[in-house]
Amino acid sequence: MISQVSQSPRDEKRRTRTSDIVRRARAVVFAALSTACALAGVSGAAYAQEPYPTHPVKIIVGFAPGGSSDIVARLVAERLTVRLGKPVVVENRPGAGGFLATSQVLRQPADGYSLLLLASAHSVTAAMRASMPFDPVEDLDWLTTAATYGMVFGVRPDSPYASFVDIIAAAKSKPKTLTYYSVGDGTAHHLLGEWLSAATGTEFIHVPYRGSSAALPDFLAGRVDMMIDTMTFALPQMTAGAMRPLAVTSRKVPSEMAKVPFSGDIVPGLAYESWLGLAMRKGAPPEVVERLRREITAIVLSDDFAQELAKFGANATASTGAEFADRIRREITEFSRVIDARGIQKQ
Repeated sequence: MISQVSQSPRDEKRRTRTSDIVRRARAVVFAALSTACALAGVSGAAYAQEPYPTHPVKIIVGFAPGGSSDIVARLVAERLTVRLGKPVVVENRPGAGGFLATSQVLRQPADGYSLLLLASAHSVTAAMRASMPFDPVEDLDWLTTAATYGMVFGVRPDSPYASFVDIIAAAKSKPKTLTYYSVGDGTAHHLLGEWLSAATGTEFIHVPYRGSSAALPDFLAGRVDMMIDTMTFALPQMTAGAMRPLAVTSRKVPSEMAKVPFSGDIVPGLAYESWLGLAMRKGAPPEVVERLRREITAIVLSDDFAQELAKFGANATASTGAEFADRIRREITEFSRVIDARGIQKQ
């Protein structure tokens, strides 16, 4: 048999004290954990109720620094910083006509901290691509347009073509001999040239370049007959005496071009306004979307913003979100029609 060892009264007292210490320690730990959880709940609730924005906001630009997109983004960012009370910074993400920047923003949380400065290239890219990894209209909340400006058909000052009618007549009489430059295949510049050919039964030859600055030397040297470029680029060339405008694609133009014919009066339907505007990934809280729309619209409608844009031939132009989205849909349809009519290969 195994004998049982009896415990002395001293051992019993030691065991009782140990149990009391353990119970008290457990109670202290439980109280501490309960307090920490309660504090975490209060802190989380306070954070959730903290008004937007709580940290810096980014404006992603799909083009390199120095261009009109970048300039407008920085003008907005400077003023939006003051209105939101938090830094608003510009991040350039050039490539694929703004497509890379849009893709980046659509990968970010839908929280209002990543905005997108879009150009009219967005509509052109949507029309030119055979497929898209996102919906170019429905996946974005459209805040407001910020700037609009027409495009310019122009020639050198010594060109033999005195008017838009003259150069169209020459292209009809000498098919596939007159050239125009664009800033690349599948851009608005390119498609406007194709639109002109389709609408007039002519065959202008497209000569693509990697940007306006790259095309300018050949244009000035007479190796390209006609410029098709934005007002923001063409106006300084005209002011410098390096280009003579034949037509503009918008009725709203700087005073320097007030006497230049509107393209739609010469070629019915040939009207187009390039634009810059702000959007964000769809899904942010409605109050955040409305706050941003309200603040940016107020910036666009301010006198100082309009004065800054006028310096490079652009018009400060605000819109509602619905008007902005409708513009995109309309342009995608118009450019798709030109692409199909001219048999342009989609990318």
